Amino acid sequence: MAKRLLLLAAWAVAGTTSDGTIDGELRERLADLERLVRNQQELIHGQQQKLQTQESRLNDMELHSPTRSAADRRLAAALPPSIYGNVTNISRAYTSEESLQGALSHVWLLLCGALVMFMQAGFAMVEAGCCRAKNVQNILLKNLFDVCIGTLGWWALGWSIAYGRSEVKSDILVFGEANGLKVSFPFDHTYYVGNFGGTGFMSAYSDGREEPSDKMMNWFFQWAFCSVAATIVSGGVAERVNFMGYALFSVLMTGIIYPIVVASTWGGGWLAEVTSVGYTD
Repeated sequence: MAKRLLLLAAWAVAGTTSDGTIDGELRERLADLERLVRNQQELIHGQQQKLQTQESRLNDMELHSPTRSAADRRLAAALPPSIYGNVTNISRAYTSEESLQGALSHVWLLLCGALVMFMQAGFAMVEAGCCRAKNVQNILLKNLFDVCIGTLGWWALGWSIAYGRSEVKSDILVFGEANGLKVSFPFDHTYYVGNFGGTGFMSAYSDGREEPSDKMMNWFFQWAFCSVAATIVSGGVAERVNFMGYALFSVLMTGIIYPIVVASTWGGGWLAEVTSVGYTD
């Protein structure tokens, strides 16, 4: 294949006329060369997918091999899965079951997040139908603004306040990493709040390799609810608040108000521990 590509390239150079133009035969040769390159890229991509599948199957066989001791199997299963595969005493490759579960989870949450975003269109139509014709453009602009500013607010502050924290007691970390701002909540709870501005979504190994997490998937799903929560208010204040006043509220709602409520309830905050039952939606 490589010799054929070099031969076509040589023909392409030879087919150039004296004035630098390209004749029809040369164009055909270049088209053939491009097709060969595409075919080669597809072949390489297919081989890479086959290698990943075989590595996953081998990992399954190693984990459940009868020749391995129970202690070895438990040790291998205890290692965290990694996109880099088997690394001694550091990580293991994803099993086929874990790969399937991860793919289905991502597709499902992407679909659910997209369906939640359709609520924006629903609220826009309801609010436009309930206000006077002269205010329809204003209410539609507010709904669109909620999505735009809601994305920035949730990215910059919202997610970090709602879910980007790690609990500490007496300066001893309970879970997560102590990277960020140290804050205190009621009932003697202290947290390190991180993940500001989209940081902390990747974990890094000591050798510089980065490992992706499911935080990006969860961020997208929760962002859809955050922007919709701000849009609900736009219907309640339709024809009663000017655009600049509502813009200020939207920033506070998506960046501070809604994230604090989430952090206190669904995010496993202090309100979830007020009673023995906990917080129930």
